[in-house]
Amino acid sequence: MENKNTIAIYDTIAELTNQMLIAAKLHDWDLLLELESNCAEHVEKLKLLKNELPLTSDMHERKVANIKRILADDREIRDLVSPRMAKLSSLINSSQTGKKMTRAYGR
Repeated sequence: MENKNTIAIYDTIAELTNQMLIAAKLHDWDLLLELESNCAEHVEKLKLLKNELPLTSDMHERKVANIKRILADDREIRDLVSPRMAKLSSLINSSQTGKKMTRAYGR
């Protein structure tokens, strides 16, 4: 029974990462964060499961397919989010530099 739960969680994580990818493509950062949080909860559930029975061949193939899908979506999400993160980092650094200059020169 736990094997079915495990596969169901992998299915859910794969679907969530696909939704995250769509949100990233649409630049819907709030939705992306919400989905990421939901995904993390499912990953934690997966960590808690103890599978004592080996997966059937079909279950193993489904698990592997889900993992490949999750990794591909994650890679694409990172490609979409990385430029945004770099821009935000630059803005934060620029703002911090401005604050330091204001403190140093009193303006």
